Amino acid sequence: MTKPDYPDTGPLAVLARLGFFLALVAIAVAVIAPGWLTPKVLQSHYLQHFAAFYVAALAGAAAMPRARMRHLAAGYMIFAALLQGVQGLKGGDLAFLLDNWVADTGGTAAALVPIVVERYRRRFPAKA
Repeated sequence: MTKPDYPDTGPLAVLARLGFFLALVAIAVAVIAPGWLTPKVLQSHYLQHFAAFYVAALAGAAAMPRARMRHLAAGYMIFAALLQGVQGLKGGDLAFLLDNWVADTGGTAAALVPIVVERYRRRFPAKA
C-alpha cells in the first residue's frame, strides 16, 4: 500500500472537514429556524436551496476525498429528503417540498457531476 500524498490530519484536510460540518449545520439550522430569522441571500428561494447544496456538496467532496461520488450524492439526497420531511411536519405543502428537494438535488449534482466527468476523462491518456 502506498503512502498518501497528503496526511488526513493535515491543516487543509481538517479545514475541509470543518467546512463540511459547518455547511451541514447551517443548512439544518436554516430549515429549523423561523423564516424571518434566516437570511435571504438570493432572490429566488429555489436558487438558495440549489446554492446551499452546491456549496455543501463541494465541501463534502473535499472533506471525504476517498468516498465514492455516488455515496456522497445519495447521502445528500437522503439529507435533503429528511430536511424536507421536517418541513412537512411544520406544515409545508407537498408540491413545495418536492420542488425544494429537486433544487437541493440539482445543487448536489451540479457540484459532483464535473468531478465524476474529470475522473472519467483521466482514464484516457492524452494522445501526442
